[in-house]
Amino acid sequence: MDITIKENTIIHGDSLTVLRQMEPESVDAIITDPPYGINYISQTGARIKNDQSPFIWFLYDAFRVLKSGESGRGSLICFTRWDVEQTFIDAMKLAGFTVKSEVIWDKVYHGMGDTKAAFAPAHENIVFAVKGKFSFPGHRPKDLVTYQKLGSAQMVHPTEKPVGLLSNLISSVTKPGDLILDPFAGSGSTLVAAKKTGRRFIGVELDDAYFATAQRRIEEAVTE
Repeated sequence: MDITIKENTIIHGDSLTVLRQMEPESVDAIITDPPYGINYISQTGARIKNDQSPFIWFLYDAFRVLKSGESGRGSLICFTRWDVEQTFIDAMKLAGFTVKSEVIWDKVYHGMGDTKAAFAPAHENIVFAVKGKFSFPGHRPKDLVTYQKLGSAQMVHPTEKPVGLLSNLISSVTKPGDLILDPFAGSGSTLVAAKKTGRRFIGVELDDAYFATAQRRIEEAVTE
């Protein structure tokens, strides 16, 4: 099935199908939060599609569509969780990426989990990987980024990330006008952050409701 791929929009469909129709070396950065494979269920009972096992299957085509070397500074920023992080790192290396850093998002407030026998989770892991030669467009960012997590009343997606956090990450690895891809766009936070920071963007989302929410949020977002 052919899909029309346009910039500055979100595509309703399967991320693997869309990625395989994208031109090679066409994207400057992939910033995404794929299904971790943990059968996540939020406090309200919301679930994530394709969350039965770590969704690493996009990484081969992610590597293919990223720019590299003289054509650009292709990079991947991938959210994950400590217990599946190594699975994603191993898959990234097999796909051709060079894994450069683990970035920690300090969420300020902790989540729930096993309140009797596990440390209260107040951070999230992010893997930073590159294709070919890479250099930061500005100053060297730190590997600890502090942004308060969204409260449950603010969230429209069960694993939604703050736009401010995503804007920070986008600005760290790209320059204005670069093209950002998010194959698991959810409610569109990465795309909103890209628009606000003056980057071009393409998003993909499979869920009907989140796709509609992302469309609305993108339309309402204003470049800063």
